[in-house]
Formats: sequence, C-alpha cells, structure tokens
Amino acid sequence: MSTTSRRHLTIRQRPWARVLTRGPRVLASPPARTAVTVLILAGAALTVISGVIHLYLWGEANGYRQIATIGPLFLAQGIAAVVIGVATAVTRRLIMVLAAAGTLVATAAGLLITIENGLFGFRESWGAPYVRTSFYEEIAGAVLLLIAAWALARPAAAARRR
Repeated sequence: MSTTSRRHLTIRQRPWARVLTRGPRVLASPPARTAVTVLILAGAALTVISGVIHLYLWGEANGYRQIATIGPLFLAQGIAAVVIGVATAVTRRLIMVLAAAGTLVATAAGLLITIENGLFGFRESWGAPYVRTSFYEEIAGAVLLLIAAWALARPAAAARRR
C-alpha cells in the first residue's frame, strides 16, 4: 500500500485500530466470549470501586482533600476511575480494558510509592483506612483486565466467528 493511500485510511481501517477496538465478539468460542466478558465486567466493577473509595476518602470531614496536591489527585483519580470503569463495562473494547488496567496499576503504584517513600511531602501507612482494601482490589482488577486484554489482543482473537 502506498504512502499516499495509507494516509486516506479511516481510523477503523488501520491495523492498530482494529486491534484496539476488538471486543469479546471477536472470539470464536462462546465460552471464551463469556469468560472474557465476565473478566472485563469484574475488572470494570473493581475500577469503579477504586474510584468510589478515593471519592469517599476525599470527601470525609478530615479526608484527603485537606492535603495539598494529594487531595486534588484523590479527586481526579476518583472521578477518572468511575468514568473509565463505566466506559469499560459499556464498551468492552480492548482500548478501554487497557485504560482501566492502566488506571488500576498506576493507582496501586502511587499508593506503594506514597507508603514506601512519600509523595509530594505526604507519607501514607499500611494502617490507614482502606489502604490494604484499595491496594488488593486494584491489583485484582488489573490482573483480571490484563487477562481479558491478552485474550482480545492475541492474533487468534482476530479469527472472527462467521
């Protein structure tokens, strides 16, 4: 394909876009489609829960909103996680699955950094409310979503059921 004609391809015609817009329907096996859908929905629910926990902790009377820099980050993470989680559940597309997994991994990494080294002058501890709960659910959600992403991204997934 020439460079000139390649420029005129629509987004859906580009190979990387076809991969990123895959959903469970590309899987030939009904049990595989069901399993991937369940993984995506469970991971999306855990993404929403992560956001809700952050919003709850931000909104408490003496919550994280009182902490400079960390407070706005808690609010941003809470809103973003809820929006991304809902969008992942609704679309069930690889791009959203990866976005949700990335959100959960980044949130868990941020928590670990804050506990081990501190972040923006604030240091968290494992004993704080919801720290262990949020960390474990973020890791579990990321694992579920990455398994689903692997199933959608692998080349065999491109063999559509006819």
